[in-house]
Amino acid sequence: MADVVLKNVTKVYEGGTVAVRNANIEVKDKEFLVLVGPSGCGKSTTLRMIAGLEEITEGELYIDNELVNNVSPKNRNIAMVFQNYALYPHMTVAENMGFGLKLRKYKKDQIKERVNEAAEILGITDLLDRKPKALSGGQRQRVAVGRAIVRHPKVFLFDEPLSNLDAKLRVQMRTEISKLHQKLEATMIYVTHDQTEAMTMGDRIVIMKDGDIHQIDTPLKLYNHPANKFVAGFIGSPSMNFVDGKIIKENGLYFVDKENTINIKVFTEHEHALANYVDKEITAGIRPENIHHPSTAKAESMDEIEVTLDVTEPMGNEIFLYFNIAASNCIARIAAIEEPEPGQKMQLYVDAAKIHYFDKESEEAILK
Repeated sequence: MADVVLKNVTKVYEGGTVAVRNANIEVKDKEFLVLVGPSGCGKSTTLRMIAGLEEITEGELYIDNELVNNVSPKNRNIAMVFQNYALYPHMTVAENMGFGLKLRKYKKDQIKERVNEAAEILGITDLLDRKPKALSGGQRQRVAVGRAIVRHPKVFLFDEPLSNLDAKLRVQMRTEISKLHQKLEATMIYVTHDQTEAMTMGDRIVIMKDGDIHQIDTPLKLYNHPANKFVAGFIGSPSMNFVDGKIIKENGLYFVDKENTINIKVFTEHEHALANYVDKEITAGIRPENIHHPSTAKAESMDEIEVTLDVTEPMGNEIFLYFNIAASNCIARIAAIEEPEPGQKMQLYVDAAKIHYFDKESEEAILK
């Protein structure tokens, strides 16, 4: 396998539209790297530049320490799995999987050996004589992956491969692709708009927006230490709550919202970083799972807030509570100890130690 390095890679389309701006990414050998972000952020364009399907406007791309800017896609020793499977309907599964090898003049027995090997890895040996129309969506996706495996490429590229599958099958295929990565010990670069896919599959994740890379890190570090407000809001489900307010000093530091409906004591270890923000507007970020029912609020860093519930969503073992703090719509994710009613006033507890703070103007994280 191989590493992949992008150095200041930029893609500008005719008319001046910048799709990717100064991308610097180093994909390690055997790593599973995920590119994630909203539609139009440049993640698929980045993948297509690695594949050679899009020309690089500026910058350098290395695969296995070789500069490949001007190397054709077929000579980059990569394999790509597309969103729409791209299977030939008149060919059997075996013929589809071996077609790329046939074009490269491999011998029939070599093709058969590689196809059988890939089919066994993917558990589709009994499907080799079927046509694509006789397969389910998940089976077709396995065939598309198998077609990549038989190539024995240096790098696997996945462009939103699960987006056409239903929710249950997506979860199953996520697990299967992760197992495949472990089994092949391959370098894989995976594009998705689904942050849950990114968090569960990636060794590291690249967060993109509007052509820019906002952060590259492991899933846990992205969750616990987001670089800015965008990353904080993008990672986590339900999304982080954001409340505008300011820091005040009264026998310690407190965060208060604009309407003084909440008054939360700043966690001791955060005071030094927030000392320069006294009487300045900032944004507090509170994850739904860090807002607790009174019966589960055990930590010393818990601070009480009173809210009026707008909507409640029982989820079985937990309940989502929707309410407003000042002009901000917020969600709490609490244990299903009771089932509150919409319109009910309720005391909840915020874990001050888990609050994130962001500069109002730059939106960069204040706590590093």
